[in-house]
Amino acid sequence: LHGSQVTTMADEVILLNFWPSIFGMRTTIALEEKGVKYEYREEEDVINNKTRLLLEMNPVHKKIPVLIHNGKPVCESIVQVQYIDEIWPEKNPFLPKDPYQRAQALFWADFIEKKVCVCGRRVWTTKGEELEAANKEFLELLKILQSELGDKPYFGGDKFGFVDIVLIGFFCWFPAYEKFGNYSMESECSKLMAWGKRCMQRDSVANSLPDPERVIGYISKMAEEVILLNFWPSMFGMRTMIALKEKEVKYEHREEDLIHNKSALLLEMNPIYKKIPVLIHNGKPVCESVIQVQYIDEIWSDKNPLLPKDPYQRAQALFWADFIDKKLYVCGRKTWATKGEELEEAKKEFIDILKTLQSELGDKPYFGGNSFGFLDIVLIGFYSWFPAYQKFGNFSIEPECSILMDWGKRCMERESVATSLPDPERIGGFILQLKKLYRIDPFGMRARIALREKGVKFECREENLRDKSPLLLQMNPVHKKIPVLIHNGKPVCESMNVVQYIDEVWSGKNSIFPSDPYQRAQARFWIDFIDTKVYEPADKIWSTTGEVQETAKKDFIEALKILEAELGDKPYFGGDNFGFVDIAMTGYYSWFEPFEKCANFSIESECPTLMASAKRCLQRESVVNSIPNPDELFALALKLRKEYGV
Repeated sequence: LHGSQVTTMADEVILLNFWPSIFGMRTTIALEEKGVKYEYREEEDVINNKTRLLLEMNPVHKKIPVLIHNGKPVCESIVQVQYIDEIWPEKNPFLPKDPYQRAQALFWADFIEKKVCVCGRRVWTTKGEELEAANKEFLELLKILQSELGDKPYFGGDKFGFVDIVLIGFFCWFPAYEKFGNYSMESECSKLMAWGKRCMQRDSVANSLPDPERVIGYISKMAEEVILLNFWPSMFGMRTMIALKEKEVKYEHREEDLIHNKSALLLEMNPIYKKIPVLIHNGKPVCESVIQVQYIDEIWSDKNPLLPKDPYQRAQALFWADFIDKKLYVCGRKTWATKGEELEEAKKEFIDILKTLQSELGDKPYFGGNSFGFLDIVLIGFYSWFPAYQKFGNFSIEPECSILMDWGKRCMERESVATSLPDPERIGGFILQLKKLYRIDPFGMRARIALREKGVKFECREENLRDKSPLLLQMNPVHKKIPVLIHNGKPVCESMNVVQYIDEVWSGKNSIFPSDPYQRAQARFWIDFIDTKVYEPADKIWSTTGEVQETAKKDFIEALKILEAELGDKPYFGGDNFGFVDIAMTGYYSWFEPFEKCANFSIESECPTLMASAKRCLQRESVVNSIPNPDELFALALKLRKEYGV
């Protein structure tokens, strides 16, 4: 048991955590600051062997830390720190009482979460130019925080508080960043380092942060981990999959959504090109498929060599790989993306390129001779695209290149190939899908609804995000995005932060946020769920077709059913009163009818209780005056679908 204060008999507090987690450190510090007695349970394998209790207590995200208070889970570290502050308010308050200062504290916590966490990881997982860029960005972020700290002993002033708790966990990781980034934190951010040392003098911090040397050891001695970031139709990603399977390397495959939402990990691991495939080995990225295949061959050299040992043969194999990428890929795309004379020229050139490769193959079973190898891996991904090329280009490859087609069939007999190449029919459907991104924005709707619920008069200024106004750049210089609420000349950023601020400043009418700390924590949790689980499939429902749209519909309905279960028999998520979570969802409710028309499905039949609540919300005056008309949205969706060729 940790903590010093004796809690009441009714208080059972359990923390599920993993010791190196900066996020879990926040929660332990908060509990220690409040003197709360709690049971610490270490999750020893948060990747491959999560405990039943963790999966039960956090079934949505399945990650640590999880705070369990009297059998009820509170998830997400920042939510937990706020919850702890509200449940045990009598000692060491974390968040300021002033609504604006509280909003600013929440803003900087969000900054740390979205910027510092992501960039910090790149400091120890990259090298070369990527590492230099990561070092530069990381130090710039810390200097921004140092500027916010100023001459104050703590971020909140004279007292250790919320932002200090959110940031201090990084302090024990700083030596690792210095070692892997090869720079001195002290010389770059001396005031921030002095702040860290000041925080470390507190028992709550000293007892919660692990030894920095242990953190360095954890990073250095991580068990071998192989992750492949990929997008299923990519013939480049197919190469890496085949190579890993030929070498019998166990790996985790993570599918990327390149059309709508590249993952933070992809952007972190390949910040230069921001494209797949990315092979992550022991936390370090390897980019570009041909380079990946060579890397795999060198690292796991004991089985099925892929490149020839002879230097000349190896040089020839690399030459033909370059030929395939520069000639075949570019020309193949033209067979389905062009028409008329350009298409006819593309078909002719494509066949000529295949004949050149067929000549190089000759009578050999594989390009390297009797053994399946490097050049076969580089080329075979195109084989799954051949039917699509033929269909859209209206030509036949078989009569012209029968030997090459036989080679393809021979390769397909290998398990590594057969399990890595997708169904050609699926690729045909993919070619018909939307290639351009257009996103709906429910976030600004939230702020407008909250202001109208409170009866606050405000001026709404529309922004052109392709040409952002000087006022936007001035009021939100960190993220440079909307919505921004400007109250008496002071900006409040991030939509739900804005809604919470509105509720606190204009507290005399229509409370939006629950008064009970646990209900407040749960509301924050469901907001995060909506923004991470509802937003992405909602966008794909109207902007894609085929299997992508079908998958989006399935994911969307699953997310809505989870929300419907949380709603239960209540008229609103918060009970009898329209509140925080309802405001977050209402922007999506206005799109339900366009979604159904665009994708030919019924939300009401799947989620009747949620639909009843949606209709109830849409009838509120604050909502009617804040969201677009569904007919207008559907007309917009049709226009965009036509424009983008869906």
